[in-house]
Amino acid sequence: MNDPSFTALLDLKKDDVHMKLRCLLTNPNFSSEELEKYYPPICWDSEKSLDFLCLLSERLSWRPPEDSPQYRAAESRRQSLRRELESRKQQIFNGKSIDDIDQNLTQESQYDDESVKDLLRFVRNKWWHRLQLPEQFVGGDGGRLFYDYLHGLFPDLLMVSYRAASGICAKESWFANFR
Repeated sequence: MNDPSFTALLDLKKDDVHMKLRCLLTNPNFSSEELEKYYPPICWDSEKSLDFLCLLSERLSWRPPEDSPQYRAAESRRQSLRRELESRKQQIFNGKSIDDIDQNLTQESQYDDESVKDLLRFVRNKWWHRLQLPEQFVGGDGGRLFYDYLHGLFPDLLMVSYRAASGICAKESWFANFR
């Protein structure tokens, strides 16, 4: 069959199957619902993954003005997000800690060794100030290399963070680019 629209539809389905297979390879215990929920970050490149982690760190730090009408709801979501992430720290750290990160990367700041919030703050600080990173992480492939380095130490950080954020922050404006 040479129908271009049918061929395009098959290509889309093939890509969808490949993404779901990649997701299952990441964690073979995913249910259908979890596959749909985890689908977006599987498709991201390393820079988008790092951007997500940075904005999540910002969200954990940001507090609306106390006289703001949204203060209580926003603060409640921030606290829920922090609790959810910290409740998953064993999975995220998986026996490692921020101390396991190369000393050349952590020398300028103090981080709570076993805090997910501080791990995300580390990622944010280093990625947003990437010109201060060691030379191998600056330039062309630097984002991929930096993400691969972090992923090697904390392979569940992105997926666990995405799961928490998608459940708590899905309607917030910062999350719109990550659905």
